[in-house]
Amino acid sequence: MLDNTYVMYASDNGYHLGQLSLPYDKRQLYEFDIKVPLMVRGPDIQAKQVREEIVLNIDLAPTFIDLARIEVPSVMDGQSMKNILLSNKTKSGWRSDFMIEHFGEVQAVINGCPSLNNQRVSNCYPDCVCEDAYNNTYTCVRTISGSENLMYCEFADSEDYVEVYNLSKDPHQLSNIAHSIDPQILMAQNKRLVELSICQGPSCRSAEPYPPRKHKWYDEIPPKHTEQKSIQNDATLYWRPIKQPNNIL
Repeated sequence: MLDNTYVMYASDNGYHLGQLSLPYDKRQLYEFDIKVPLMVRGPDIQAKQVREEIVLNIDLAPTFIDLARIEVPSVMDGQSMKNILLSNKTKSGWRSDFMIEHFGEVQAVINGCPSLNNQRVSNCYPDCVCEDAYNNTYTCVRTISGSENLMYCEFADSEDYVEVYNLSKDPHQLSNIAHSIDPQILMAQNKRLVELSICQGPSCRSAEPYPPRKHKWYDEIPPKHTEQKSIQNDATLYWRPIKQPNNIL
């Protein structure tokens, strides 16, 4: 039966384990919050691979339908991974950007922390450290293409706060370059974020990302890191995680 069955292993994004002393729950836009594993095995899938394509949780349902040899409904936002799974070559025309979003939760009454009542925070601990707040509502567009690895985020708060990170040079996301990056890139990333925020079905898959020109801030990007994985005796296809810092604790 295993030889005739596709097995996909994934998970949610888990919990903080000490990263930057943040509360337990993961609700932020940073690398250690957004990544999840994906491993696949099954008929005609070449073993001992680590793939580079960007795949999202919205791609799982179209993939299941496609592998079952049923036409994938065009209203689905995600893309079937079938052609990726059954090929050992990088698929051309696959996505190079995607949206990240979170809506901050609010509670009027915080039990045990009356000073926080009506402060638009939520999920607070007895020591009055809170998991979420109204101004933790954000949308981001992440662009990964070749040596480019850029994240642009807008917060829905009273300051219209923006965070931008060049993860090729700053994998720990410590330097917000929103005030130093070329304004044309900011405008284009904002436009792309709007497109991804309102897209439906085919429009989520057809729009082309904006290819930023290389400016001074982008000139010293190091060569792409190649991870080494021990998969010599494994029949599973893995997805390479987006570059992760060596030490995030």
